Amino acid sequence: MGLQGRSRSQRGGFTLIELLVVMAIIATLAGIGMVGIPRIMRQADVTACKGHLDAVYKSLMIYQMNNKYFPRASGAEFVLAVWGSNIVDHTAKDAEIFFCPSMNLGPDSDLGNVTPEMISYTGPDQLGSRKGLAPQDRNANEKVIMCDKVPAGNGDKEHLDSLAHAAKGICFLTLGGATDYIDSSQFGTGQEADSYPIIGPESPLEKFQKLVVDEGN
Repeated sequence: MGLQGRSRSQRGGFTLIELLVVMAIIATLAGIGMVGIPRIMRQADVTACKGHLDAVYKSLMIYQMNNKYFPRASGAEFVLAVWGSNIVDHTAKDAEIFFCPSMNLGPDSDLGNVTPEMISYTGPDQLGSRKGLAPQDRNANEKVIMCDKVPAGNGDKEHLDSLAHAAKGICFLTLGGATDYIDSSQFGTGQEADSYPIIGPESPLEKFQKLVVDEGN
């Protein structure tokens, strides 16, 4: 009985090694949570952002059927042409499609005052273009017509936090209606951890070179 009692007593406590192991496991799980939760939240923003772009594209298709071509405007004006054409109802819910969830922005309370500077997306540079964009154009899914805005001063560290999806990448929409997300590292602007999206003529990726940079930031 005495030996059995001592065995139970010994098993009832934790040794220092066992405590250290448990603490290490807890620290590991906490670390995974700190890294994993922001990643999950960013992925949710990406999914919502692509959903907004898809909704804008459906409105663009109605615009195209009514006018035989997409808006002739450039940059954010291209995006807001949908709003100005009364294709969508001027409600807060419809206005939300012009805002990227990761930018912490949303429709102004005055829905009659939605301006190009306020929205989260930019469009193509069509200045001087003789031909309007149409979804049946050749290689439509290779031509990017909308994406998250990227500040003109994106080479400066202080601007990175204002980029969509925590500067990790941008969502975009093609002329053929495909939506996608591209990681910042694919722009090749430096070490992977320091890379950031670049759009406009200086972009290293051809499909982003004909988009208008957000000069307002």
